[in-house]
Amino acid sequence: MVGAMPRVAALPRVVPAPAPASVAALPGPPWRLTPDPMSAAPVYVQLAQGWRERIEGGSLPGGAAFPAERELARLLGVSRVTVRQALALLEDEGLLRRKQGSGTFVEAPRSASRPLGLLSSFTDEVRARGARPGAQVLRFENALPTPHEALTLGLAPTERVYRVRRLRSSDGEALAVEESTLPAALIGPLSPEDVTDASLYALLGARGVQPARAVRHLRALNAEAELAGLLGVEPGAALLATERVSWTGQGQAVEYARAWYRGDRSNFVMELRGDAE
Repeated sequence: MVGAMPRVAALPRVVPAPAPASVAALPGPPWRLTPDPMSAAPVYVQLAQGWRERIEGGSLPGGAAFPAERELARLLGVSRVTVRQALALLEDEGLLRRKQGSGTFVEAPRSASRPLGLLSSFTDEVRARGARPGAQVLRFENALPTPHEALTLGLAPTERVYRVRRLRSSDGEALAVEESTLPAALIGPLSPEDVTDASLYALLGARGVQPARAVRHLRALNAEAELAGLLGVEPGAALLATERVSWTGQGQAVEYARAWYRGDRSNFVMELRGDAE
């Protein structure tokens, strides 16, 4: 009698893992994508991932504008809620900025860190990052000093000062508002044209009064309406405010300056050392 053949257990079926979320780029603007209907990832996640890759890759550069949510949803063939979720995800990551009444824009890369112990000009810092610095004169005065300015700069109440308020920018994007008070007798003749799209420190150096030492105070505050409008941020947005007094190598006070920097574009770095034992 022939014995029964042993039963062979069936091999388990190998099911391939689902492919990662992916979207296909379409001809046209770099924000135009086609979600993958076979992907397990939600459509808004696919859109956010596709836009993130294009932002990080440079095809969606800083300042690039997205269409309005309704129009973007229509062009991509998805719901407006899906578009809003994808944009919100990237906004939370700091890659997009949505301005009420203006639209959605790609955030420019953050400014490089600024060492607090280094006495350098805004112009030099912007150029060091490969960008184009700008300086728009908002107000220019030849006037008597306030009591605080006279005390800070070591001036008599009758000595005149230049008071210069400027909007500072990098590649056309507003980053800071600066206000400088300068002793007129020490500086010599000065006009608004001298400080338009120009480095104030370079001008002082050319006149033999280059700042060699400074004391700077730093504090955080919220943008009031005027500063918010100048800097292109919402009222109440975080700003970094500085107050600085600069002296020449001979100990002459040459500048009393205040500045208000956009908090989302500025990093200040301080090196700290412990006491040697």
